[in-house]
Amino acid sequence: MSTLEPLLIQIVLLLLFSELGMGLVTDAQWAQYKAKYRKHYKSDDNYHRAIFNSRVQLVANHNRLYSQGKVGFRMGLSEFSDTDQGLLFRYRTAVPPPQEPSVGFVAKPPGYRHYSQISGGIDWRQYGLISAVENQGTDCLSCWAFSASGVLEAHLARKNSRLVPLSPKHLVDCVPYPSNGCLGGWVSVAFNYTRDHGIATKASYPYEPKQRDCRWKPQCSAGTLRGYVTLKNYDERELAEVVYNIGPVAVSIDHLHEEFNQYSGGVLRVPSCKSDKASLTHSVLVVGFGTDATWGDYWLLKNSYGTEWGEGGYFRLARNANNMCGVASLPQYPLV
Repeated sequence: MSTLEPLLIQIVLLLLFSELGMGLVTDAQWAQYKAKYRKHYKSDDNYHRAIFNSRVQLVANHNRLYSQGKVGFRMGLSEFSDTDQGLLFRYRTAVPPPQEPSVGFVAKPPGYRHYSQISGGIDWRQYGLISAVENQGTDCLSCWAFSASGVLEAHLARKNSRLVPLSPKHLVDCVPYPSNGCLGGWVSVAFNYTRDHGIATKASYPYEPKQRDCRWKPQCSAGTLRGYVTLKNYDERELAEVVYNIGPVAVSIDHLHEEFNQYSGGVLRVPSCKSDKASLTHSVLVVGFGTDATWGDYWLLKNSYGTEWGEGGYFRLARNANNMCGVASLPQYPLV
């Protein structure tokens, strides 16, 4: 089967759905959705409407299960509910970076608590280390830049007792191959670039969902790092220790699932999620962890889909659940 055949099959199915199921969403509701998120289509309005129709039905069916207590998270409609992110991801051109040695061991800070000594979890938002949630947009695969800049600003904030939001757009424009701007990239490559060149503040290099020529001046650097750590043990307890004792951690997950894309709250579990590194498709930031009274242990993660997605832009992912969606497969954090 050629690489185009799966795409054509999905388009045919969506067009068929649009003919049979257009009545699920009225013309007025579709117009209201497009106006809310400033959506403008040319010849493919029915294509996106078909996707949106299917999501409306999916959300309604899932939330019926949630109301019955059969699942621990809710779904909802968002800016991304008319977008087939699986198709979008196929155009990613970033290739895996060469295996570079990162720092494998870091001396434990004073007062370090091992997993058995930790109770209640932690939320680094309460300590002023986490900047506001931003929106990468539907046309730019820049999650890697948000994850890298977010974890760096958090560790610099903890070191300097002052939070200075950093620029993911600087990384999108300037980090070299094998990262590829809005077509995908890697946190480790962004770390290496920042080590050598520094990074701009968010205010001086604001975000837009497209890649442009690099306009960075190294003398304007707002921060840098001296190296980074990659946890390699696929160990959620080790990850929890690092998050608790050292700070937020950039992770990558398998996110190409409707449960994730339409998530709106609760403790997310995706039975079909994979955890091998080849399946990791989206970079996010672990800012804490805890335990839900009903649905058990969770990771608290910051996404880059805006504040209307999830729980104000955050999501809780099942923790100690066999490395759900690969959350512990590629954790990385900077040394500042």
